[in-house]
Amino acid sequence: MLTVRQKIYYSMCRTGTTILLNVVFVATFWMYTNQVNLDPVLNGIGNAVGKIVIGISSVVVGIVSDSLSSKSKLGRRKFFIWTGAPALAFSFVMLFTPQFFIPLGSQTTKFVWLLVWNSAFHLFYGYLVIPYQSWMPEITSETERIQVSGLMSTVNLIGSAIGGGFVLVMSGFISEDPQGIYGNAGKYLLIFALLFAVLELLFFLPALLKIKEKKIEVKKKKAWSEIKIALRNRNYMIWVGGFTILNVGVTIMSALILDFVENVIGIVNAKEKFLFAAVMLCVIVLGFLFWGRFAKKFGKKWSLIVAFTWLLIWVPITPLIGKITFISPIVQGYVFGIGTVFGISAVYLFSYAILADFADKDERDTFENRSGLYTGFKSLPFNIAQAIGFITAGFLRGWTKVVGSETINLGLVWLGPICAIFILLSLPIIWKGDFDPFLKDEKVKTTSIFKQIFSKKN
Repeated sequence: MLTVRQKIYYSMCRTGTTILLNVVFVATFWMYTNQVNLDPVLNGIGNAVGKIVIGISSVVVGIVSDSLSSKSKLGRRKFFIWTGAPALAFSFVMLFTPQFFIPLGSQTTKFVWLLVWNSAFHLFYGYLVIPYQSWMPEITSETERIQVSGLMSTVNLIGSAIGGGFVLVMSGFISEDPQGIYGNAGKYLLIFALLFAVLELLFFLPALLKIKEKKIEVKKKKAWSEIKIALRNRNYMIWVGGFTILNVGVTIMSALILDFVENVIGIVNAKEKFLFAAVMLCVIVLGFLFWGRFAKKFGKKWSLIVAFTWLLIWVPITPLIGKITFISPIVQGYVFGIGTVFGISAVYLFSYAILADFADKDERDTFENRSGLYTGFKSLPFNIAQAIGFITAGFLRGWTKVVGSETINLGLVWLGPICAIFILLSLPIIWKGDFDPFLKDEKVKTTSIFKQIFSKKN
């Protein structure tokens, strides 16, 4: 349905939004706690509200975009992209420039600033991305979808590398500036915020200008009736349930990762953080290659099961990091990071393809397009989970113990075991689902992955 060039145009749209989301997801909690000096609990609440906002807006926008006519000049999906991209860019810039607008001392003012602009960013992120993602099942065929999902994963990798790398390096520069974001480092932060905002807008233009929307017959639908259809889709709800629980742990880890890197591993300056980010990027690339090949043999579900099992074993080792006296804490941190990123890469690789398959399967069964519903509905529980994660991270950040003259942050020490709880809870749920509706080999789908691996060896 799409030319190679159009597939690239569609996939590259995620570059800018992924950069912005990674910066917000990882840096906001760190910056407002360590630089703006907002109370960690208030910081967690402010970030949590943003997640509730995106959850609600995603469901509403998904249903509304499904109901719009594709005959208008701006289109049913394109309308939200044209209007949402600039609003997202503006809110992003405002979120990272409090140093130019609000006083240093007032906790209330700092909290309100975070609340307003973090909520605005997440509102427009859902407003923009949900219709964009809902567009994928309408313009791609079943055979194209894995390829497009792979391109999107590659683009997300690039965006995550830029966003995550920027956060690590910029946090190093900010920490080295005696005045933090209120000094010269804050001016550089503004420049990069503006640059990323402009890039986010530019990456959408080729797809908007070169890909036509599919003509779709729109039927009047009642919102609650549509939601009940999603609730009755067993495999979709299993996926939503499992990943909702997982999202709590992922959010806690993401919110505290910068503090963990600095305070536990001991990577502080910009150069060290840049090297750490580069190594993790290489691991993600290798992870995508490995899990992509693994899924071709065993399917997406079993790939996730193996990844979850690995993470369940690996992530809880954080209390040991820095305690092994004959190995440098930085080396221990690298080993932990490599193992963790390798497992998590599987989670991100398959998300788009799984979601698009659900929407496509439903359309084939019912002859109605509900890609917006399936894309938007999952955002509500996902973001409620992320809200819980941010609130928990706020309390963990303040969980300290004084040992002699040293203050130990117990929340960072026990970060891994706490996050592993949510992996453990999500694993048996994911095990019950079918995330490969178009996989024809029923034996592969129904036989435990561990039995398959064992039989392969024999």
